[in-house]
Amino acid sequence: MENQKNGYIPLYRSIKKKPWAKDVFLRTLWENLLIDAQRQPYAARFKGHVWHLQPGQLVVTAADLGLALCDRKGKPTSRDAVERMLGFFVREGMISMEGEKQKGRVITILNYAQYAEKVSNLPAQTSAHTSAHDEASAVAASEGMGAHGAAQTSAQHEQEDNNNTKKPTSENSDESSDERLKKFLSSHPEAVIYTPNGSKWGSAEDLRAAEWISALVNTIKPTARQANLTAWANDIRLMRVLDGRTHREVCELFKWVSKDAFWSINVLCPAKLREKWDTLSLKRDAARRGPATTNALDFDNTDWAEDMKL
Repeated sequence: MENQKNGYIPLYRSIKKKPWAKDVFLRTLWENLLIDAQRQPYAARFKGHVWHLQPGQLVVTAADLGLALCDRKGKPTSRDAVERMLGFFVREGMISMEGEKQKGRVITILNYAQYAEKVSNLPAQTSAHTSAHDEASAVAASEGMGAHGAAQTSAQHEQEDNNNTKKPTSENSDESSDERLKKFLSSHPEAVIYTPNGSKWGSAEDLRAAEWISALVNTIKPTARQANLTAWANDIRLMRVLDGRTHREVCELFKWVSKDAFWSINVLCPAKLREKWDTLSLKRDAARRGPATTNALDFDNTDWAEDMKL
């Protein structure tokens, strides 16, 4: 019964049907997020700040998460690799993220309430089974903790280990779509536009930027397909949250794109802007600097010899 006191995550066999679950690091990261997420509202101290977390949220950095994902030699997973995995979870509609990469970000597990259901009437475990389980756990701990036990994150030390969570998949949950939507909105009060399942959403500022870009696209190409403002606001939110862009930066780059003969007809939505951001930024900056000037060599000029003493 000790596991129940300390917190546990019952895992359904159906998780093995998920293609991404075959990736050991993705699966472990997902389980770590579920374990570390708060079950109740909690004020966590992290990186010198107080973070007011709601159920299903944790505050952490990618570097911290990487320290808890080690290979057999104890080498932590790189920050960039963790960022890519988190980005995958965002695209799959499993989590959302708010905040800065270095100072700490609040990760919200969408539809967390269904993971935190209480499991009642669990069958009593025999003392023999419990003893065997405890012995196996002790052996596993003695073999594995040496590799990465020292790499536990400061976030895990500073955050409440309040993790009585359950992890069913969507096919195991009979929760109605209305209930899931209510829970999504309670976790994201800033959302003003969203899909029914909450996988794509944006704030009022994200929507305003999406509408501004849509109006600009209509002036460039009046026959362009009508904008999906929910998807556009979501892409702008991802640029803001994951890529560290501001709304001003997004709109300024798109404004430059709208004036470029080539890119104005090839970048007509925030998703494309995000995909080509680095290329577009470099070309814009180069255009601002103007053509490179080089001084042609004048072989008849002997100024270089004036200061030389014969």
